[in-house]
Amino acid sequence: NSEIKKAASFFCDHLLKRLSKNVSVKILLKKNFYRDTKCFGTATWTDIDARNHAHRAFEIEIESGLSPVFLIRTLAHELVHVKQYLNGEIFDYKSGDVRYKGSYFDSSYQKSEESYYDSPWEIEAYGREAGLYKMFLTKLKEEGSKK
Repeated sequence: NSEIKKAASFFCDHLLKRLSKNVSVKILLKKNFYRDTKCFGTATWTDIDARNHAHRAFEIEIESGLSPVFLIRTLAHELVHVKQYLNGEIFDYKSGDVRYKGSYFDSSYQKSEESYYDSPWEIEAYGREAGLYKMFLTKLKEEGSKK
């Protein structure tokens, strides 16, 4: 879908700036992803051998049955997580524990829906998602008025 590619490019330019060099982000739209995972989208690093967890290869999976608006917003949300990994802001331990900007959260922290929405990396992703989406819409409108 060309709009997804356009949105991904816009969000990467905005979020990753200079970090986007030598970074690979594969976006997969998956049928029944929500049914199977109870997530609308996920962002994971795929370069298992990255030194010092300086990841450069990522995969974003998104439920394909989402409305166009929610799909683009979910993409923005997941790219915020990619930015968090690239900046070393978030670190996942094999145990399921997470370090985010110097604070540690044990694996039991994310067990409830309430703690998921209260986790600082999700607060950032949800907040940035809304703003990124609005900026993307503004860019599309500006491009449309130039035609």
